[in-house]
Amino acid sequence: MKAGQTVGKNEGQVILLTGAAQGIGRATAKALAARGYRLGLMDRYGEPLETLEAELKNQTGIATAQVDVCDALSLKRAVESLEERLGPTEILVACAGVGTSSNALDLDVDGFRRMLEVNVVGVAHSIDAVLPGMFARKAGHIVGISSVAGYRGMPWMPGYSASKAALTTYLEALRPALKRRGVTITTVYPGFVRTGMTLNTSFRNPVPMLEAEQAAAYLVRAIVRRPRDYTFPLGTAIGMDILRRLPCRLFDWVMDRAGPRALTTEF
Repeated sequence: MKAGQTVGKNEGQVILLTGAAQGIGRATAKALAARGYRLGLMDRYGEPLETLEAELKNQTGIATAQVDVCDALSLKRAVESLEERLGPTEILVACAGVGTSSNALDLDVDGFRRMLEVNVVGVAHSIDAVLPGMFARKAGHIVGISSVAGYRGMPWMPGYSASKAALTTYLEALRPALKRRGVTITTVYPGFVRTGMTLNTSFRNPVPMLEAEQAAAYLVRAIVRRPRDYTFPLGTAIGMDILRRLPCRLFDWVMDRAGPRALTTEF
């Protein structure tokens, strides 16, 4: 099946989606709504969230909450409110994330801290908010959005790579105990997607990127099929898997040459 094809209707399952108002999250919300899911949409930005809700006004079972995933108490309250309107959460799609480029000449430690807070701790808060109900029902599915940038340390985005690598290992560590209690985890690794995050990176040459709607089609497939891991698109999956398997010395040699050639900024 191609990325743009519909994977089929569902029976009104309840999905909570963080980071729903922009980028991949927004496109995924629209794709899921079109397939009949009941959606609890969360984002820390109120205006784009209101716009999204207005666009989906003809869909049944849509509820929104403005909340920051870094605020654990407010997030739990938001989840409780959404579940009162929609029903118990069956699937969590943790799509909220931030990213910036940097390098050794400007480590941007504050930006790094923010990426860890949102990309790792924010996902943990989101999982923590829905797990008690999933455990009680002995059923649930958690979809965490990592990145191919977390496969190895990318020299033009060390903080982002580290945050996504941390998320990958965090989800991997949770997987066995959750599985025993009926909850499955899918870790998704998107390639380059045309969002504000990637467009702000100073690449020297054009980088092939998916549109957000294309990425959403892949993500919906992962939600429906529930694989352990899901990397897209195929070309990126193959290329990054090769890079991940390179011996460390060979990887360092490649990055020594790739860094200066990849960016227009000083490296």
